[in-house]
Formats: sequence, structure tokens, C-alpha cells
Amino acid sequence: MLKLMVNQLRLERMTHPESVSLREQLWSPVQNTAAWLGWWAHGAINTDELIDAFAAVQGKAHSFIPDANLGDSPARPGITEMLRFVRAATDGAPVGVEQRPLVSLSLTGPGDAAFVPAGSDAARELIAAGAGLVVADADPDVTHVLIPSVHPEGIVEWRHIRAVGPTAALPVYSPGEADQMLREASDRATQLIRASGYVPQGRSQVDRARLAVGALHDAFGLPGLPPGMAPRAAGLMARADTVAAIVEVTKSSHVAASVDPHVLPLMRAVRTARMVAIDYAMRELVREQLS
Repeated sequence: MLKLMVNQLRLERMTHPESVSLREQLWSPVQNTAAWLGWWAHGAINTDELIDAFAAVQGKAHSFIPDANLGDSPARPGITEMLRFVRAATDGAPVGVEQRPLVSLSLTGPGDAAFVPAGSDAARELIAAGAGLVVADADPDVTHVLIPSVHPEGIVEWRHIRAVGPTAALPVYSPGEADQMLREASDRATQLIRASGYVPQGRSQVDRARLAVGALHDAFGLPGLPPGMAPRAAGLMARADTVAAIVEVTKSSHVAASVDPHVLPLMRAVRTARMVAIDYAMRELVREQLS
């Protein structure tokens, strides 16, 4: 069951890169990529470690498409060129616990705002894609967005979009508050699902559901996080993985459509938790480096 679900997730991403599937919103490798790239941008890991992590998280083959408005650039350059760009963009950007992180995560869904300049091409592209990396610039009014898409041949293409203008800040939640949001959303969904009449019948069915959730949780958590990740951030990601796995199992059941109104609100809590976890982890890394 686990292998089937994970393979289906990958197939959806490869064959329909222009759309955002439910699974893509529940589990995105961009979460882990954001952590690794942020660690590298702050000098906590070296380039070889980052490239290995990118290969493990997203795939071995990468291409980088710079913003067309920035002038001539090599055709379909690779991961090395993207890292050069990130280094150049963040060079001179202010670094501090109260500053915007050099690298952050943006996940969007129905009703969500993209935390990039409103009305920009970057905002529209990010909302359409559902997930992306946000890279800081020395100019506080400049934001860089890197949006990945996987092509049928297996190449992960990173499209760069430069945006100018003020950026809305991520709502300030502590890991504890984001975790509480997950718990409350999960409890409400559970109550609504039970009230709707869908309760697994029989010991074997309940056990199979629990095994499936555990297996998917393990898959969502792979391939790990960079060394020194703040424990509270890692714990919040683990909680988000568990809730995402529960939604996935529910959506894969024979009552999938009937429980949509109950489980879809969980997706926003999952997205918020992942973004808060990355933001908190980056700030804790900076705090340690400055201490």
C-alpha cells in the first residue's frame, strides 16, 4: 500500500507538473530542500553535502531557468549554477534573528496568500505551483522565488522569478502554537468524520489503517533533515507528517469524496506547520551562529 501511494504521488507530479494534487499539498520535498539550502546559505554545510541532499530529496538531475528579465543566461544550466545564483542573491543580505531568513518555504493552497509581493508574477506562479523556495536579497524590496517542477524525463526544473515590492510576513506562530493548530484541526476533523457516520468497522480494518498511516509517516519524513535542526522544528515537521499521512489514508479510502469537507481544512494547518518549522529552524540556526 505504501509503495503504491508513494509511486502514485511521484507519477502525478511527473505527468501533471502544471497542477497541484492533494498529495503534493500534503507532502512536498521542497520542505526538506528549503532546510538543506538554508543550512548551506548560512555556511552550516558544504556544497557537496548540499548537492547530495538535493539528489536524495528531489532527484539527481536538475536544471535552473533564471528569470528571463535578468539578461542572457546559459541554456538549462544545472544545480551548480543555481547555487551560484543563490550565493550572489543573498550576498549582503542582512542576517539576524529578526531579519527575513536567507531561505524560506512557501506553501499555498485554496484561500492562502503567497508570502511574496502581492500581485507579482512570482505570487501567481507560486499559487499555481503550490510550493516553492523564497530566497532573500540584499535589497529588502527584492524577493527571489524558485519553483520546482518535475518533467517526465525525471529532470527537476527550478524556475527563478524575481519580484519587487513589499512582502507580507509569515504569520508569527511559535512551533508550539502551530502544533496546537494541527492538534485542534485534527480533533475537529475526527469529530466531524465520526459524526458523518464513517467509522472503520472491525479490528483488522483499524489495524490496517494504523499500519498505513505509520508507513506513510515514515515515507513523508524521508530523506531526513540537515544536522543540528532545532528539535522543536523537527518535532513540528513530524507532527505535520503524521497528520498528512492520516489525510492521505482517509482520502485513499472508499469514502474519500464524502469526507472532503472534514479533511481539507487540515491541509492548511499542515502547510502552516511546515512553513513555521522552517522559519523557526532558520532563526534558531542564526541565533546559534551569532551566540
